[in-house]
Formats: sequence, C-alpha cells, structure tokens
Amino acid sequence: MLRLGPQDLPAGSSPLVMAMLLYLLVTVVAMSVGQPPEQPAAVMLLALILPLALARIVLTVRRLPQRWPQTVTALFGTSAILTAISLPLAAAGGNGEPQLFTAMASLAVFVWSFAVSAHIWRHALDTSYAAGLAVAVVLFAITLFIITTLAGPL
Repeated sequence: MLRLGPQDLPAGSSPLVMAMLLYLLVTVVAMSVGQPPEQPAAVMLLALILPLALARIVLTVRRLPQRWPQTVTALFGTSAILTAISLPLAAAGGNGEPQLFTAMASLAVFVWSFAVSAHIWRHALDTSYAAGLAVAVVLFAITLFIITTLAGPL
C-alpha cells in the first residue's frame, strides 16, 4: 500500500532471514507452476545473493550502509508477497496462451512490483520517488542480465 518504508521494519537478522525464507519458498513454488529455468538451483542462488550484494553496494555508495538489513528485508518480503499474488495468474496462464485478463493482471503485478521497489529505495536512500524508481529499474536489469548470463534463460 506504500504506507510504510523499510525504516518501519524491525532491525536485526531475524526479520531478514524470515523474509528470505519466505521469498525462497514462494519462488520455488512459482518455479514449479511454470516452465522451470534450465538451472533452477543457480537461479535461486543468484536470486538470493544478488539483491543482498547490490543493495549493499548502492547503500554504501550513498553512505547509508546501516540501512542495509531493513532495506533487503523489505525487498525480499515484498517480493515474496507479490510473487505469491502472481501464483494464481501463472497457473492460469500455464495452460497455453494466456487470456487477456490473466495477461493484464500479470502486467499489473509486474508494474506494481516496480512501484513497491521504488518506494523502498526512495526511503532507503532519502531521495525522490523518481530516483527510487530509477534504482529499482537499473537493479532489476542488472539482476536479470547476471542471472540469464550465468544460469541461462528464465
């Protein structure tokens, strides 16, 4: 709902571990619903490591490394929720050509995920929403590039 920022999450490693485990669980289920990638273990490993590393880099460059735990907790937690929301859409579209409603709903969830990530980055970096959106898009592109380069097409 874009009401709270990552700073509103509890600090510490427990919330981060819980968010990562939830993300891992939902992503594994999502991979089993659709066409699995060529190297699912590599995709999962990279999907866990890249957000941790990229967030560390971005926050360190901005001289805000202390915000890393709450930022990645927010990123993993919201990704898990949005992936869970998209599961029925993936299942409905998995039987051949997706229907218009399914395709439009999937696109809406995809766009909303950028809005949520932009909101998280805006708060984490103390910047504008547009800058947060730019960070979210660039990090998505970097992540997608690295995963497809190292683990094959998704």
